[in-house]
Amino acid sequence: MALVLARLRLAIQIGGARASALGIATFALGWALGILAGLCGGALVAALDSGVEAFGDLLVLLLFVALFVGWVVLPITTPLPIANIIDPTVLEQYPLSRTQQVSGLLLGGLFSPMAAATFLTAIGGVAQIHVDLPSRLAAVAAGLLFTVMCVATSYAVRALFAEALSARRGRDVAVILSSLVVVSIYVLPHVFAPILGAAEDAGAIFLTVLTWTPPGAAAAVGYVLDTGDLPGALARFGVVIVTIALALVLWGVALRRHVKGHTARAVASPRRRSARVLSLVPPVLRPFSAGAALGAASQQLRYYFFRAPRAAQFLIVGPAVGVMFAAAQVHTTGLPFAVAIGTVAMGSGVLLNLFAWDGRGVELTVQTGASLASVLRGKMLAVSLFLVPAAAALTIGLGIASGTADQVPTALISALAALALSFAVGAVSSSRNPYDQETPQGDRSTLAVRALGASGAAIGLVLLAGWLSSLAQAFLPVQAVLVAALVVAVVAAVVSTRLSGRYLDRHPDRLLAAFTPR
Repeated sequence: MALVLARLRLAIQIGGARASALGIATFALGWALGILAGLCGGALVAALDSGVEAFGDLLVLLLFVALFVGWVVLPITTPLPIANIIDPTVLEQYPLSRTQQVSGLLLGGLFSPMAAATFLTAIGGVAQIHVDLPSRLAAVAAGLLFTVMCVATSYAVRALFAEALSARRGRDVAVILSSLVVVSIYVLPHVFAPILGAAEDAGAIFLTVLTWTPPGAAAAVGYVLDTGDLPGALARFGVVIVTIALALVLWGVALRRHVKGHTARAVASPRRRSARVLSLVPPVLRPFSAGAALGAASQQLRYYFFRAPRAAQFLIVGPAVGVMFAAAQVHTTGLPFAVAIGTVAMGSGVLLNLFAWDGRGVELTVQTGASLASVLRGKMLAVSLFLVPAAAALTIGLGIASGTADQVPTALISALAALALSFAVGAVSSSRNPYDQETPQGDRSTLAVRALGASGAAIGLVLLAGWLSSLAQAFLPVQAVLVAALVVAVVAAVVSTRLSGRYLDRHPDRLLAAFTPR
């Protein structure tokens, strides 16, 4: 049954790719890039392992740790459906044991471009020079176990995260933890950078500690065995195997609790708070006139702050990513350009698919006959109510932190212009590439490519605007150039919203089909 399940997963993936020319191109390109990245990573590992300096071994350990962290973080923080996977809620309808489900999905997960890239990188030690045959065989075994560990841990984290989101308290904890993970990705390299340049003894201690972490143990097996320490190599093999077993157990527990209904929501206390009037329109929207736009805006705000756990997660992760992008640029490009890039990164998660959280509710929206153009405008209004203050806070905070507070007024104009361009791209993307974030229909890899293309278009427009502004500054003051850029961006956002709204009103069937199970 595990083999049948793995074949089913691959059949779904290949079948979805065949649905369109873009799907076929995406499927082929994904595998080509995965294999190419794996070969490059393996060559890098072989070159570093072939050296005689301990610094090369440390870089290999850090590379394995980075790969493992990527596998763990991806299911938590990614805003896009990245693959065609079999939904456990569908599998639970069949008489399959947890062992069959876990082993089948794990085996199917090993046949993916990302897993291929990981495996080819991990077995790079096979190509190193001046090692014997047992060390090369150990490198193959360690690479295979490392790949299995990455896939199993990623799937286990995804299952546990979905389980946590089933309850309000679990949702809050999961949102906070995912945000901390994103922030730590930016902070930890800055913390460990001084260690790499510290004294030789401190570096040796750091290297030894890394070799006993699960990814570091897989990376260290080869050179530990090469030094003649067979017990140490076997112990590190044990660390990897225990990690795989623990991930599979946690994955199975999450699936079993989901099937039996043992979620935090199902066993929650029956106590209820005292009844009170709940207004459907948040106070911040009450000055606006009643209509489809106001209803859509109210609904969208409740997705982010009350109803949709993943929406709330993106609401927190987006600003964290925006801060990371802006902070990495501010000292090299200046505050105005840095906050422009940070603002685009901040808004990408919510602007590129404004219908993401409507789910089957899209059917009711279309059946009411309400203007979808008004619905789109309402959703954009709701998003602007927290993106505009977030962009202002990013600009002011980063200006103070970087010692460039005198550039804050100019940078505010730049951030608002970039946000307006993001709205222009988001309107087009939301109307042309809508999908249900929770349960996407159709080929997920194609949806992801189009969404990534829209995100790239937003960043490209900001880069183009920045380049044109730098040319115009030779003839005009920078403030005048940025004000002109803001006016052009606002006009582009208005025109894009109107055209996208007309497209939705003319083709409501396409929006409906994107959210209807097939």
